Amino acid sequence: MNRSIRYALGLGAAFAVLAAFAAFLVPVLTRGAEGPAPIWTDVPELALYAELFNAQQSRYRVNVEWKGDLAVALREARVQPALAVGRYLKSSGVRDRFQSLDYLFGELLVNQAAFYPELLALGNIEGRQLLLPVSFDLPAVVFVEGGQVKTPSDLVLGMGELAGAAAFNQKKGESYVRMGFSPRWDPEFLVLLARAVGAGFKEGRPLSWSESGLAAAVQRIVDWSKTANGSAVHEEDFQFKYLYTPAYKFVGEGRALFAYMRGSDFFLVPEEKRAPLDFRWFAEGGSIPVREDLVFAAMPRAGKSKPAAEAFLKWFYQEESQRAMLESARKTRASEGSFGIAEGFSAVRAVNEKVFPLYYPALVGHLPPADGLAAPAILPSDWPALRDNVVAPWLLEATARPAGAKAAPGQDLSARLAEYLKRRGD
Repeated sequence: MNRSIRYALGLGAAFAVLAAFAAFLVPVLTRGAEGPAPIWTDVPELALYAELFNAQQSRYRVNVEWKGDLAVALREARVQPALAVGRYLKSSGVRDRFQSLDYLFGELLVNQAAFYPELLALGNIEGRQLLLPVSFDLPAVVFVEGGQVKTPSDLVLGMGELAGAAAFNQKKGESYVRMGFSPRWDPEFLVLLARAVGAGFKEGRPLSWSESGLAAAVQRIVDWSKTANGSAVHEEDFQFKYLYTPAYKFVGEGRALFAYMRGSDFFLVPEEKRAPLDFRWFAEGGSIPVREDLVFAAMPRAGKSKPAAEAFLKWFYQEESQRAMLESARKTRASEGSFGIAEGFSAVRAVNEKVFPLYYPALVGHLPPADGLAAPAILPSDWPALRDNVVAPWLLEATARPAGAKAAPGQDLSARLAEYLKRRGD
């Protein structure tokens, strides 16, 4: 499901507040000598956090500037910000602009042990901590609470358990009128599943993958659809006829047993509509695949006002600061349009475990496990475009073919990618 769900769920005034902050926040003159530290970001909520930081102390000031394509802005700008906070900052052409942040641990400005180890490791390149994790999102599988679903775990569901949804299927004549689940209903989930079972998408020129892993992933999805639902054709026909409402709605109405949602989107569903639903994190091979759009913080080497940037990072990663961020979002109703910290779970474990349940009670018993997360590989900064325009459409087609129709699916995907890049002018 794409981000348009935010609008369907009544984003309205809350997001308008954030957008106004991000678009029109003017520089605030500092009492210090260095002036305000510019923060470039593609996360609107940073404007709200900057306001909190500036209000809570008088020594430093930070000034947020919105950059719709943060990676491109960093590559092309001659003058660099003091701090960059956003997505796909680990991609080549961007990460070489950042300085090591290991000294923040040594000087006890940031607590290294506070982070999820998998996420912190993702920001470490060749032994240097170039990026600090800020937030992350997880894939969720939603269903009606207390219905026909009997889950073996209170935390996760995998494709093996989801295959049991076939018992929910019901036909009228030759057509399904109820169907338990299909991984092919949501292109985003299909890509995530392929990654989780071995496709290994990662940065290349511009994208690469495991040839054998991709072939195995395609075959597994084809086999799953055939076993659970008869064929991909049945899944597509059912989806076309019935699945034109948001996922939480068609599950709540009993049209399907399970549906995929981003975890952050699930918690934006209004409480009265979410009350009948329950969820588990999607996991495969014992691990929950973290979505690719993690938010990181990095400090460009050429940036100015470094003391202010360091002070902001020290403040930002404190548990009490993030509690204040969540409370401010609640009071301004910004939480109606944006989940958690920077549109996801906090990279600080204690915040998720102690603070998030106060604002999101449904998380009790469902908190992300510290040792069960699978971080994505390094991906190119234009991964969303490559995923949505090439990888996802190709996977939908490849998994709709009869088993074995393509002996070398990787070559087929390479051709599709080359065609797209040529049209784009790369």
